[in-house]
Amino acid sequence: MVDVWDDLRRRARALENHIDVKLVALNKLASGKYEPSVSEKPVANSKQSIFDSLTSELEAIIGKLTQINDQMAEHVERSQNNLNSGWASNPALKHTLRRHREILRDYCTEFRRAHDNIGNQIRRESLMSGGTSESSVLNNRMKPSDLYLKEHEHITSCDHLLDEQISIAINTREHVSNQRLSLRDISKKMQTLAKKYPLINGVMQKIQMKKRKDTIVMAAVISGCLILTFLYMMHS
Repeated sequence: MVDVWDDLRRRARALENHIDVKLVALNKLASGKYEPSVSEKPVANSKQSIFDSLTSELEAIIGKLTQINDQMAEHVERSQNNLNSGWASNPALKHTLRRHREILRDYCTEFRRAHDNIGNQIRRESLMSGGTSESSVLNNRMKPSDLYLKEHEHITSCDHLLDEQISIAINTREHVSNQRLSLRDISKKMQTLAKKYPLINGVMQKIQMKKRKDTIVMAAVISGCLILTFLYMMHS
């Protein structure tokens, strides 16, 4: 148990030292000052390649150190569950494990900060270089005009987007107005039908009364015929 713990600690310290060296190199890369000149793009490309290499190496080492810390925590937990391992109850182990985690957290924070700073710096240098590798004076003089053209294109694109949004808003307003007119027509029709309903009810009532009268007349005629038939049968 102790040998495994010592081996994990030794590997963790080695990885921490390796990360520290790489972070120093990354910070040196961030502190480099590049004067805007014709050779700025090759320098930026070289800086980009170094940045990518250091970033990938640091990410891999930090991943390995994270795994080592997890293995150390699992080893301590297994040792504590084993009643025969008295060394696992030593408070210094928890302190050591917590210290390794704090170191890893600090390295991750420093790496993210340096990564963001250098990434922004490289993007600014790439933007200032104008994205061209030609070294003629004419092209160097054309760089501001190219920037103005790009800015003009962005403004034109924004104008087109605004025009489209305004057109959509106008179409929406017209559609809402048409719906409002349609609803107004429907409301008028409903009011007209509501006014006509009393007349229709009156006509229906008259028809029903006439049907009742016809029914009464038919019933009286049938009753009279039956009575006459009955009387005829009685006298015959």
